[in-house]
Amino acid sequence: MSFALAGDMSSIDSTSDSMPALKERAGVVNALIDGAQTVLVRHPTLDPGEIDGPFVLYPAYSHQEPARYQAGYENYYHRASTKPDAGVPIRALADVCEEYTVSSDELEALARHYVYTPDGLRDKYGPDDELRVLLLRVSELASPRLIEERGSYRGCRAWIDLAEDVAIDRESATPVLDDATFAERRAAVRDALE
Repeated sequence: MSFALAGDMSSIDSTSDSMPALKERAGVVNALIDGAQTVLVRHPTLDPGEIDGPFVLYPAYSHQEPARYQAGYENYYHRASTKPDAGVPIRALADVCEEYTVSSDELEALARHYVYTPDGLRDKYGPDDELRVLLLRVSELASPRLIEERGSYRGCRAWIDLAEDVAIDRESATPVLDDATFAERRAAVRDALE
């Protein structure tokens, strides 16, 4: 396992007039916004370098599988199994506070920090691969946005740049977990991986 602080990372490229957005399964995005999930498990090939700075959580509605969710968290799949006809809801920003590299064998130790089962993550990414674990500080927007799903947002890519006309009021965002709760979760993640 390796560890890095977000301040030590180089940034993902984004134009100055756009906001980077991470496409993630809609059920997982909802769990992050509700504070039920504090880490994001990713395959290293999904992210172009290190992540430094805030990004939008962009819910993706394809390839969601209810069998990947832990018992008690299936409601996140059911709440987000269909994309709204009116557009894609943009409800939150996130910052990477810490990053870890773990083997898939270490996923059980982190299971209380995410809504998928460890086997569900292994099925998604491969049983023998090393994985990135991102400890996220998620903030909910005061005024969520419903945006059009543009052609440039579609497809199997993890990162997109939201168009410059998609205004995101970063200043209005409020952390979904208070400072004390987030500090407890951060310490628990560190402890789980030591």
